Amino acid sequence: MVNRRSFLASLAASSILSPSEVFAAKKKIEPRVNLKKNVVLINLDLGLYGPNFRDGGASSKYMTEHFSEFKGQMTYFDGISQPGMGGGHECQHATFTALKYEHREHYPEKLMMSLDQVIADGSIQETRHKYLYHKLNRSGNHMSWNRFEQPMISIDGANSLYETLFSRSDTRLDKARIRRERDILSTLARNLRRFWRGNPQEETMKASLDYHLAVLDEREKWLKVSKPYQKKAFAENEENQPIPSCDNNFQLIYDALEREQTKIAIVQFGPWALQQGLPGVELGHHGNTHHGNYSERIRGLEIIDAGVLTGVKNFLHKLQEGGLYDDTVVLFHCGMANACHHDNKRAPAFLFGGGFQHKESIACLDGKEHIYTTSNMFSSILKQIGFSNPSFQNDSKIVEELFKA
Repeated sequence: MVNRRSFLASLAASSILSPSEVFAAKKKIEPRVNLKKNVVLINLDLGLYGPNFRDGGASSKYMTEHFSEFKGQMTYFDGISQPGMGGGHECQHATFTALKYEHREHYPEKLMMSLDQVIADGSIQETRHKYLYHKLNRSGNHMSWNRFEQPMISIDGANSLYETLFSRSDTRLDKARIRRERDILSTLARNLRRFWRGNPQEETMKASLDYHLAVLDEREKWLKVSKPYQKKAFAENEENQPIPSCDNNFQLIYDALEREQTKIAIVQFGPWALQQGLPGVELGHHGNTHHGNYSERIRGLEIIDAGVLTGVKNFLHKLQEGGLYDDTVVLFHCGMANACHHDNKRAPAFLFGGGFQHKESIACLDGKEHIYTTSNMFSSILKQIGFSNPSFQNDSKIVEELFKA
């Protein structure tokens, strides 16, 4: 049975309405597209240790140690960031939105909507799951935001991801859950009509409720399609060591792509318990980010980073071996650019696969002037996967080098 309080929590942002939400409700909807590529977005919540991916650019320590074999098949964005983003932990929420939550009031023409949700909203659903938002370790800031600037519910841990994708399930229970959620939303809609005054906030609330009801209708429709079953390949408690066991999570994401259960996914490494199972790392990830130049804390960051990037590399190998590499856009990106300084400047952004005309490195900064921004990178991904008018945060500029031989 769905817990009413937890379900309503996912709609909490509906009551915090901004001008951009009103803009969202009235925005012209483009025709939906058939996605030409899969898209997997990967994030380390608190960012990487800056010197190891910045110094030397495409020849930096992390690039040479983890991704040298992908030369010609990946692109390193040198110096990319989003103008006006600033610093602080709020950059984490903005990793795939390129807009901080508290900046929405300053940019009423923009929308704090994440790249995965832009893709999901703008494409025809051809798979059971329109998107997957997966946190490895039940922690971290929200990375997925819908068109009403509401945080999306994540699937936390490998066990829950397996249950969602490939376990045996009872269709009757699934239908009962959907009915319960629909009852909650319908009650909210009735109360809204009962006290209706016709102001813009109510219009947006109505649009939000209609959106969530449509999502339930889509879920119910896909219950008619048999859910694939595959045997669980890992132990229940392995997820308690997120980094050593992350191959389990990436294998499930790969299986979901290969078995056409989704075409869109976010994989997020939150800060909680990342040190578990890593010899030599005593502090948690957040504690190590405030390293104060203590060598043991910097080493802790490097060990965590290495575990995450090795997991990404292994996932890329799976895509290559399964023939999905050129059909899948994989972006590793952190809104928190530097795990020490907590800002968005010169953020890590490594683009793999997807059939791009990859370049070893693309310069995104000329002194203090932006050549390409995070929004431009996201617009380029939209173009590559089939959007006819690609634009992210009202910025239609693309990274031209990705499309030139």
